[in-house]
Amino acid sequence: MTHQSTSTLRRRACLVTAAALLFCSQPLFAQQGTASAKRSPWQATGILCDSLTHEPQAYATIRLLTGKAADKPVRVVTTTTDGHFTIAASQAGTYTLEAIVTGMQPLRREITFSDARRTIACDTLYIKEYSNTLSSATVTATKPLVKAEIDKLTYSVADDPDAQTSSVLELLRKVPMVTVDGEDNIKVNGNSSFKVYVNGKPNQMMSQNPSLIFKTYPASAIKKIEVITNPGAKYDAEGTAGVLNIITTTETRTKGYVVTPSIGASNCGYDTNVFAMGQLGKFTFSLNYGLGSQKSPEDNLTTSERVNFAEPDMHTIYTTELSNDDGFYQFGNLDASYELSPKDLFSVSAGLRSWKSDNDGTGSTRVTREDGSLYYSYDRVTAGDSNFKGFDASADYQHSFSDDRRLTLSYRYNLSPRNNTTDASYQNVVNIPEQLELTDLKSDPDRLSYEHTAQADFTTNLDTAKVHTLSMGLKYIYRINRSNSREWSRPYGNGADFVLDDARSLYYRHRGDIGAAYLEYNLKKNGWSLMAGSRYELYRASVTYPDGKRDAFHTTLSDWVPSLSAGYSLSPTQMVKAGYNLRISRPDIYDLSPYVDRTDPQNISYGDPSLGSARAHNFELSYSTFAAKFTLNASLSYSFTNNDFASYTFIDKGIANTTYAGIQHSKTTTLSVFMNWTIVPGTVFNLNAEGLYSDVKARNAYINAHNSGFSGSAWGGLTQNLPWKIKANLWLGGNARGIDLQGRGTSFYFYSLSFSRSFLKDDRLTVSLRGNNFFGRYQRFGADVATEQFRNISRTRVDMMHVGFSIRYRIGKLNTQVRKAERTITNDDLRSGGDQGGQQGGQQGGM
Repeated sequence: MTHQSTSTLRRRACLVTAAALLFCSQPLFAQQGTASAKRSPWQATGILCDSLTHEPQAYATIRLLTGKAADKPVRVVTTTTDGHFTIAASQAGTYTLEAIVTGMQPLRREITFSDARRTIACDTLYIKEYSNTLSSATVTATKPLVKAEIDKLTYSVADDPDAQTSSVLELLRKVPMVTVDGEDNIKVNGNSSFKVYVNGKPNQMMSQNPSLIFKTYPASAIKKIEVITNPGAKYDAEGTAGVLNIITTTETRTKGYVVTPSIGASNCGYDTNVFAMGQLGKFTFSLNYGLGSQKSPEDNLTTSERVNFAEPDMHTIYTTELSNDDGFYQFGNLDASYELSPKDLFSVSAGLRSWKSDNDGTGSTRVTREDGSLYYSYDRVTAGDSNFKGFDASADYQHSFSDDRRLTLSYRYNLSPRNNTTDASYQNVVNIPEQLELTDLKSDPDRLSYEHTAQADFTTNLDTAKVHTLSMGLKYIYRINRSNSREWSRPYGNGADFVLDDARSLYYRHRGDIGAAYLEYNLKKNGWSLMAGSRYELYRASVTYPDGKRDAFHTTLSDWVPSLSAGYSLSPTQMVKAGYNLRISRPDIYDLSPYVDRTDPQNISYGDPSLGSARAHNFELSYSTFAAKFTLNASLSYSFTNNDFASYTFIDKGIANTTYAGIQHSKTTTLSVFMNWTIVPGTVFNLNAEGLYSDVKARNAYINAHNSGFSGSAWGGLTQNLPWKIKANLWLGGNARGIDLQGRGTSFYFYSLSFSRSFLKDDRLTVSLRGNNFFGRYQRFGADVATEQFRNISRTRVDMMHVGFSIRYRIGKLNTQVRKAERTITNDDLRSGGDQGGQQGGQQGGM
């Protein structure tokens, strides 16, 4: 063989080897996406960002499509952690570039490759959000459920499959920084003083009865929940824990309509709901209306034992009671907007909530002396009804001088009537002492609150790069709380007519005038975020008694409220932040009204009209990391206050008196952890847990209490995609015993299993089945209280089994939602109480 022929064979062998290597490497290049694009003669590059926040979208799906309907994908890649992408084409031609992010409107751009144009720079592409009522897009990258920002955490309800079968209350157990105990009391960051908003506006009814409303509100009507634990200066100074902002609408600009009716039934009642949205030219609207009933599967059994240490006669009080609570609810929301011009937007909102329930109970009370002998006893029969209503309406006008300078003028009206009537009669009475004053009674503590609010906000960027932003505003609130508490009585057991008891009836008026001004500065540069603000509030309260039984008085309070937050993005998917704020709490009518509730003669309650405001200092440090398969948020917070409101109980002549005072010194340290992990495609695990150490003490003429200890909660869930398009969800968890001023609550556990499947084109029909606590259905809730005067142990047995189904159907197609002003009125200065079944709801939030 000649040298030339040998060289020829070697060259041919090299060519064959190179071709084989190139052939074998094609699948690898196809999988790597971006790596292959660098070797392709035709490629498109760009950055994908959120249209509102301008933040990069990590792990979004980028597709290159062909065909007449642009429905044939030829290449698929995902964005990097900083939103960049590079996607390649195998040949010249016209393609459709598509970007997909879960819960957002798909973005499409037409691009054309040619020999003269082999590389196309798309620069920055902005993708917009849309509602969860739209048909789902098929994606290969999953957007995290939780998003961290400088002042809040956002939980994407629309991306949680369990939202189709859950109430908002059930879903709140999965939201970071939020806990729900066994009696459905809600806490934010370990504190029950928070405010509820709907679409950026405070909702008085939800704030005062959050557990009641949320257990009847379908999570499928919610887009996302914002947990604002570090409100800035633009928010009202009141409230110690934070704000829950329930988002049902957002902003996009396409046309169409959608109507989604749903119905559900279970052993605990039924619910129906209809959601509608549409656009007529420049006018857009959304409407949501629902109604339903709730009932107890079985009567609740409550037992209690109270020992009065210093009372030899009324020494031990044993009580048992069977009760039920059947109710009917309805709610409605209307949002609408009209574009007067490209720079002028007018929007209105209105909401209605109502709850009516019948409360019946039969109980027996037995009082023994210190030696165990019977002192007296009686049976009591009660019948009552509760009516809670709320109506609010608001209007906002927004003028944009430019893309980065806006003025908003707002007005809001809120009305909240509340009424709880009770009839109590006594039977089988034995040896009643004279000082007990046992009489049959009818009570009607009719309460009403309303307010008018006017506000002006101005926001501007201070530089063309939009690094520095300044916000300022003025606000005035006129608020009236009134209570017309009437009581009728008669001697027990004789069937005589009831007579108005003027001595026990009370008429009370409380007027509050609040003026506020704020200034807030924001900075975003090179991964750093800074928010610094200052707010001043002047509050004047006037208390009068139209019946003249007490002297009128007034007080004036002024507060300067600073706030500071700083955050740093370690990477586009990692963030650390720290913050401080000072918050104040003002009492609600339940804390203030001196009317004495004597429905239970052994336990009476009343408010204190001289209550002032409480001040709390809050510090927070948190770390967040978000990726396509794993999300983690960990937060460490510390809060202290020296004059917080306290509900406390003392014994007077053997009778338990419960009232309020601004005497509580409290310190709370909280560690919260949220995790969401996609184990494999179609299998997702999430965990929401927190641990607290609380130290509370209070002292006045009636009590000298000090309590401390650990408490916590943990909730975990597993979501699994099954064959035949069935989605299964299992979640379980519980709360450890909580700490309060005079005792501890009880622990409890809860579990739920649900299955859902969608049918028809675009998954228009969805059927769901759900069961809660179907084994071990009974839970016992209560509290153990121990003081220098008495010891009390109470337990309530509740049937927690819930088995039911729901059907939801979507009609029409819509890619639009109601545009809203970027600033609006957010009153959050009331600390709520009485209607929450033990929860001291509250407020916080925004101007």
